Amino acid sequence: MSASAVARRMARVRTGVAELGLDGLLVSGLANIRYLSGFSGSSALLLIGAERAVFLTDGRYEQQATEELAAGVEFELVVSRDGVLAALTGRANREFAGATLGFEAPQVTYGQWRKLGEGACAVTWKAVAGMVEGLRMVKDEDEIAALEKAAAIAAQALRDTLPLVESGVTEVEIAAELEYRMLGLGAQYPAFETIVASGARTALPHATTSRRQVREGDLLLCDFGARWQGYHSDLTRTFVVGEPSQLQSQRYESVLAAQRAAVGALEEGVPCSEVDTAARQAFKLHQVQAHFAHSVGHGVGLEVHEGPRLSGKSEESLQSNMVVTVEPGLYFPGWGGIRIEDDFVVGSGRARPLVALEKDRLLPL
Repeated sequence: MSASAVARRMARVRTGVAELGLDGLLVSGLANIRYLSGFSGSSALLLIGAERAVFLTDGRYEQQATEELAAGVEFELVVSRDGVLAALTGRANREFAGATLGFEAPQVTYGQWRKLGEGACAVTWKAVAGMVEGLRMVKDEDEIAALEKAAAIAAQALRDTLPLVESGVTEVEIAAELEYRMLGLGAQYPAFETIVASGARTALPHATTSRRQVREGDLLLCDFGARWQGYHSDLTRTFVVGEPSQLQSQRYESVLAAQRAAVGALEEGVPCSEVDTAARQAFKLHQVQAHFAHSVGHGVGLEVHEGPRLSGKSEESLQSNMVVTVEPGLYFPGWGGIRIEDDFVVGSGRARPLVALEKDRLLPL
């Protein structure tokens, strides 16, 4: 991560801290820490003051932190041998006595909150939610490039895997091949636990990949993604083993119409709730709205699921350079389900997909 990007992000956080009347902010969410510092390890705290920022980690990550913290940005690195939280409270007592510091309430457990209050008793702590996450919703050029690479890896891995699918192969074998292909194309990891479901199991929106053998006539749903430089893609495609039935094709067309309607609403300034509504109205026209069981999408970036939410309950509006999934689906218990999911960059006009991956009809395998 470039020093200039980190400096811009830190400046925006400090502006938000000042607007809340705080003297500083304790950042503990690992995705937020990576966004602000470049550090990718699993143990860290970041204490941001008006003029200085203290980065705390443990001995396992001393070398990694030294290498990853953006050069030219003034992070003071503190390596603790007695616990990162203990080091933080001691530092806060000494340097922020009498100050009011924010902490990321959704990221802090009750036990950690108790330790903050008892260990840093010279500080007044105030719960804050969503400050860094709000900044993360709008991506810069480097973030969008990383997301495009993650999507391209996942899409190519699927193309390379599909010719191997035939009657008798198991769901877990397909998932393993897909993940192997993503790693071979340069992914750091799969973005999440790959979902491969077949037959009636496709009616489970978050199915767990099983050892079920794929059979002729089955629907086959693959929900997958790749992680590249910390950023994630999230794609879903549904196929049929053999030639599709009329009902399978009809229901697939309903899902595709819902996705097209939702994508048509993806534009700067549009309330996120309207994107969800557009998909539901399309399903209503096809008289299948009762079988759509979740919101139509979500933001994607350093986390697979992040803001904004494309939900009927969302109070946010779309901004340019937000990257979101659009994933309508229909689920019929005992019969099966169909979902189509792509990642899009929001702009002032029509949203742009991160990658082109075939979906115009229910493809036979």
